[in-house]
Formats: sequence, C-alpha cells, structure tokens
Amino acid sequence: MILLKQTERFADADDEDSYQAERKNPILRDSQTCSLKNREIEESNNVKFEPPLYIQRYAKVVELCRKYQVRTVADCGTSELTFVQYLKNLEFVNQIFAIDIDHNLLQSHKSKCKPMIVDHLNRRSEPLNISILCGSILDYDKRLKELDCITCIELIEHLQPSNVPQLSENIFHRLTPKRVIITTPNKDFNELFDFDSNQMRHWDHKFEWTRSEFKYYCENVSEKYGYEYFLFGVGDPPKDYEHLGHCSLGAVFTYSGHFGESVSGGCPVKCPADEGITDLTSTNYVEVYSVDYPTVDLTLTADDHLTNELVYQSRTLAQQQYLELGHEWSEIAIKILQKLPSIAQYRASDVHIAELVEKTDYVQLSEDRLSIVVRNVPESPDPDLESDPISDASDLLEYQGEPLGVEELW
Repeated sequence: MILLKQTERFADADDEDSYQAERKNPILRDSQTCSLKNREIEESNNVKFEPPLYIQRYAKVVELCRKYQVRTVADCGTSELTFVQYLKNLEFVNQIFAIDIDHNLLQSHKSKCKPMIVDHLNRRSEPLNISILCGSILDYDKRLKELDCITCIELIEHLQPSNVPQLSENIFHRLTPKRVIITTPNKDFNELFDFDSNQMRHWDHKFEWTRSEFKYYCENVSEKYGYEYFLFGVGDPPKDYEHLGHCSLGAVFTYSGHFGESVSGGCPVKCPADEGITDLTSTNYVEVYSVDYPTVDLTLTADDHLTNELVYQSRTLAQQQYLELGHEWSEIAIKILQKLPSIAQYRASDVHIAELVEKTDYVQLSEDRLSIVVRNVPESPDPDLESDPISDASDLLEYQGEPLGVEELW
C-alpha cells in the first residue's frame, strides 16, 4: 500500500553524528554488501510503503522459492541474516548458505540461526543445515556449486561497476545454479524522492539502474550464459506515477543448459569473454557457524513416541509440584496423563502405559501401577543457553512478536 507522508531521509532514528562517523570510517562498513543497509532513504513526500518494502521484497522471493520448491539455496549479501529467518521456515529447504563479506556482522548475528525451543518441540520432517560463510560472491567456492537457487537481494548495486562482470561470471558460469534471483533499486522511481542531482538511495550504492539498463543486463546474462529470465517488480508506484514502474526491480534467471553470445549495446556494465575455471575444488569462504536442525526420527514407532511424551509430560508436571511443594519425589497419576491431548491421541490404556513405563530408565512405575514416579532434581544451567536469545516459553512468545531485524527499507 502507498500512503502519503512527510519526507524522512533515513530509515532509522540514529543520530546524524553517529551516521557520519560510520560513513567516514571504512572499518565500520562493508564496502561490497553494505552492512549499514538500514541507512537507506526511506520515504519521500509522495510515497510510503506499508508493509515496509524490504518485507514485501522478502515475501516475493520466498514466494518464488516456494513456487520452484528450492531445496538448496544461498543468500548472498545476507547482512544481519534476516532473510534466512524466512527461508528456514520453508519445510522443503534442506540447505541454506548465508554469505556476507563482513565477518564481524555475521559473528554478531549468528545466534539468529540457532534452533529455538519451538524447533525442538516441532521437529522438521526434512533435514536442514544452515551454514554462515564469510566471503565475497566475486570468489568461487565449491560449496555453492549447482545449487537450486542463489539470491542477490539488493546486492549488485553495492559493487563497483567494474566488478559486476566478475559477479556474473562467478554465479552464472562457475557456480551454475538452477535459478538466480536478483533485485535492485529502480532508478526511474527516484523521481519521487527529494534528491539532489545524481543522488542515489544509499551512500554506498555505486550505481543504480533504470528499467531499460536492468533489462539489458538481464539480456546479456541470458545470451552469454544460457539462462532464460523474466522480470518482476516490488513496491507499486502511486496513482498517476505508474509510468515510473516499481520501486525495486527483480529478475528470475533459470538455467536452460546452453551458452550463447553476449548481446551488444545498451547494458551499462559489459560482461567480459568467458574466463577459464582454474580450481573447482577451492573453498574460499570462511565458515562462521553451521548448525543442523532437529528432525523427526522416522524409525521411531508409535510406542516410542508415546513413551517420550509420557516422560516429558510427567517430568513437566513433577517439576511444577517440586516448585510448589519442594518434594524430592512426585507421583503423576496415569489417569491425569491420559487426559492430555498429546497423550490422549494414542488412545492407550493404563495397562499399556504401565508396560511402557516399565521399559524406560527415565522414570519409574509406582507399586500399584497407577502412577509414574519422578525424582525431582533441580536442573543445572546449560552453558549453551547463555547465547540463545530464547530462554523460555514466555521469551519465545515475546521474541516472535518482535521484528526479525533491522534491514534496508528500500
């Protein structure tokens, strides 16, 4: 939705002194993927996007990933790892590579990729590995070879124009994914912003393409590397400004299996002739973090699942009794457990439950075989949880209601 709103120059409320200090200090920014994406110009006196454009853009790319059922994907220029939070919720995705050139940025945000409590309670049916890698998309790394999809969301404009051909060569020639999704600002749309001459949307943008320039780039890639493509846009223009196109340009490239010749003319950044691939086994990226998400064990029987649920629920109820009464031992009636939805679904008799309890070492069966006996031992702190942003159920609910992170709003 487009709303009218007074001009605001920056996406966040950080003070100008801090911004200028970061801008002048190259150590505080990433020269290629731009870790300070949230500094983008957000609004003009003509337009405002609701929801924010970066959310609309992520939603569009997720929609495309779902359409093509991509199982292996690399998010290049991942920055604060926000888009990974969307990707990991796709049940069919098995492998996510999150790539950025800023090691400190990745290190400070890697906890976002750690499985949360809900991921352990509701385990995935499909395996998922998330690997955070530090490196430049201009460099080849064999781990990215022949993926289902590579995404470059608002990345290409942060490169020097002279580096764009190297980006294209690396992705489309060396890595040869099945699909590539690229988004970039639409320079034509800048007419709606209160810009000075030659001003761009972000201080780190090295260029911005018009719709015709972006189309020439796409045609060049298509002809040179054997990819078919189609264009899309994100961020509808206001009424009476439809001629400017969308605020953000996008293209989906699909590998067609043959190489052609580069088209001539029109493209603001020319693609060079094919270069030889010297080492297909190189791993140039540094792994910052890697994690496998918990999955359902398909070898477990219904009785195995019921036993695990009995142990979990009886310990939970026993812990509540311990906190209220302080008793070392608790007895949880089987009749009470049978009323819990997670156990009632198995429709197990009290006799069958007693037989299952006898076979496990985690809890005991009472002498009358009508209750589960649990020894209450105060849990010691888990050092691994200190770095986990989600520590209990209440934190989880609060966390899920908050934004996933600060991203560029254009």
